[in-house]
Amino acid sequence: MDQPDAPEHALGPSPSHTRAQPTPPDNTAPVEVPPTSPSPEPLPTESAQPFGAALAPVLLDLCSGQLTDLNWFRTDWQRGGALTGYATWTDEQGLEHPAVVKLPVPPSERRWLVQLSSDDVTPRIYAHGSALGGYDLAWVVMERLPHGPIGRQWGASAFELLADAAANFYACARLIPMGDPPSVRDWRAQLKRAKKHIGRDTIANSQRWRQALKAAGKKLPGWLDTWRARDTGYWCHGDVHLGNAMTRQAAPDGPAVLFDLACVHPGHWVEDAVYLEHLYWANPGALNGADPVKLIARYLRDYGLSPGDNWPDLANIYRALLAMIAPAHLNAAGGSTHAAAALGVLEGLV
Repeated sequence: MDQPDAPEHALGPSPSHTRAQPTPPDNTAPVEVPPTSPSPEPLPTESAQPFGAALAPVLLDLCSGQLTDLNWFRTDWQRGGALTGYATWTDEQGLEHPAVVKLPVPPSERRWLVQLSSDDVTPRIYAHGSALGGYDLAWVVMERLPHGPIGRQWGASAFELLADAAANFYACARLIPMGDPPSVRDWRAQLKRAKKHIGRDTIANSQRWRQALKAAGKKLPGWLDTWRARDTGYWCHGDVHLGNAMTRQAAPDGPAVLFDLACVHPGHWVEDAVYLEHLYWANPGALNGADPVKLIARYLRDYGLSPGDNWPDLANIYRALLAMIAPAHLNAAGGSTHAAAALGVLEGLV
């Protein structure tokens, strides 16, 4: 797993919790654009351009002249026909705003972007739709944030801004009704998988891993009893890190705005906080003294939410669970360096 950019300077005293009040780019409610009908002729399957790009004229027409100057670009992580483009959005008052166009977007991500847009939790949404040119392709036109993703330029403010943005997300998302209960991860199966990956030729410190995993297996029933009794009334972002936050203010100011909401799910805020922390297990110095879990707990209180009485215990349990399964996820979790760091974390908890 690639490590997000981290601030170069040591964290100093905590900045004021008073959020900056930038002038919002547009207070108009997002416009849901209905699809056209009937469906068009099928687009050619063999084309030099991505599938989504062929629908650009349809999108421009749907937006009735408010969307202009659309230029697509590709990122390293995009696959298939997924596209992101820079454009200009002209609002009802005739004011122009730099915009980003994404298509397709997962339907759930579109819903979250639209629901949280007016609260400044996410980039503001100018227009969106569930279909395009007769195809079931959700799309959004949203504010192009001018600064970020958050990185070294924000120095001591980086993790403070991210923790503030995460707490703001929990506070606003908590008002949205829950649907299905959170999925239950099979940690016992994950432990068995991790044990199978322990071998002298596959992972360093294999003997230490065997001992740590054996000890973890003994504690796992108690961990899971506590973990499954946690408050799952939070909407977790699912991918909280510095690379998923930007600002409207030049560095080192904020507040930060979160994006990439494809992984939102019900759970406990500790899941996001420990996930962020674990990205730095192999390079703790990059945190420059910041404690992501404690920071988010503090900002939750600022937004009127209690972090819960047992959040330190839950954080330790989730650390142990993530560390325990590291051998089974070497490629996804940053390779041997991360695995060695995870072993140290696990040994400290068993």
